[in-house]
Amino acid sequence: MQQSPKSRVLDKGLWGMSAPMFLDQAVTYTIPLVDMYFLSRVSDSAAAAVGAITPLVFVANAFLQVSAFAGASIAGQRIGANDYKRGNATIGAYASLVLLLSVIAVFAVNYGGPVVARGMHLSGAVETYAVEYLSVIGWMVGLWGCRLIYQTILNIYGAPKWNTYSNVILFVVNLLGNILAVYGFHSIPPSGVTGVATASITAAFCSLLFVMTAVHFRLAIHIPFKTAFEKFGLYITPVLLIAAPAILEPMSFQGYMIALNWIAAGVGDLALKIKIYTYNTFLFCLMISIALSMATEAIIAQRVGRKEFDLAHLQLRQSLKASLIGTTILASFWLVFNQPILKLFTSDPEIISIGVWVFLLGFLAEPMRTTNIIIGSALRCTGDATFTSVSSIAVIWLFSVPLAYTLAVPLHLGIYGLLIAAILDEAVRAVIKYFRWKARKWQIYGVVARESIRTN
Repeated sequence: MQQSPKSRVLDKGLWGMSAPMFLDQAVTYTIPLVDMYFLSRVSDSAAAAVGAITPLVFVANAFLQVSAFAGASIAGQRIGANDYKRGNATIGAYASLVLLLSVIAVFAVNYGGPVVARGMHLSGAVETYAVEYLSVIGWMVGLWGCRLIYQTILNIYGAPKWNTYSNVILFVVNLLGNILAVYGFHSIPPSGVTGVATASITAAFCSLLFVMTAVHFRLAIHIPFKTAFEKFGLYITPVLLIAAPAILEPMSFQGYMIALNWIAAGVGDLALKIKIYTYNTFLFCLMISIALSMATEAIIAQRVGRKEFDLAHLQLRQSLKASLIGTTILASFWLVFNQPILKLFTSDPEIISIGVWVFLLGFLAEPMRTTNIIIGSALRCTGDATFTSVSSIAVIWLFSVPLAYTLAVPLHLGIYGLLIAAILDEAVRAVIKYFRWKARKWQIYGVVARESIRTN
């Protein structure tokens, strides 16, 4: 039987794993900025429309991403324990699950998304653009789900550089497609919002083909799908123990983003537009925390599989420190250059005039958001997902949403109220996750630890 290569995650360590992931995430988070730039060439309303309903796309993508990364965490723990047979079978099981969910996501976004957009109280032009975009973009979400399967396989085996190459392909194809959609070319007329969505779909497809080629042909990683299907319930159950509760938190957070956009739309188009421009700009800061969190997940999962809990704890501290330093530096850059950044996207003097204060509030939220991402992903990859998800959902819907509405509407703080509420939301959730990790409950939730308890 063909043998898969050995994982090199622990040999590479944090910097060896995260270095290519930095470029990977830089490309990933540049794409929303590129899309926003080209949509703003259509109009501010087009940019605001797509920004307002982007959380719907993120909800679907988060659903797929958490499922894939939950599976990768279990597979990583198995491989960390040198059990490649069950590790690879776990990959086959979660790949099948994510593929099914990807098909569901396509129909949910393409057909359900426009219904949600019509209920968000958007102005006429903004709603028209939003519905147009959502009627098409579901295909991109489905392709991203398939791509996630291969991305996680490459991370598990310590070969993240192929994900970087795939993202460069994604960026280039998306950029060329956006240019064609907005400006046209010779006899090809501009296609506006639909063209921008189609560019994203084409880019996702090209990127998917590349990672498939890397896994199956360049690295020759063998995934025993037959074994995975024969014992599907056995292999997928540990994945679902992480995925089921873990899915709820990012979906709840994106629901929170939709709620903030709904409140902003109620305040007025100006508040919605500046919120979208600011939020999408600061998304770029996530490239550092996401890259480090992905590398950290891969390392901690294997450390937990080996029962090296002290090394897992030290890894979390190293990753959190590095991420806080990196995101603070990058967020400082956005704050200092807020005026020229906003002028790239809009010439509206009202938006530009309040940019410095809005960007300042965005800057203040970054350290807490970074802490949430790093510690939250570490807890999930160890199997300790339920408490984290339930506590985060409770904070968002019982504290953060009511606070955002109260500050923005009754207290008349508008966009400032929304951003103040966002800072407090991130802070409360970060504190909860910090003390949960410090309590070390996660040591008993790993799949190897659970199986040891059952056999003793």
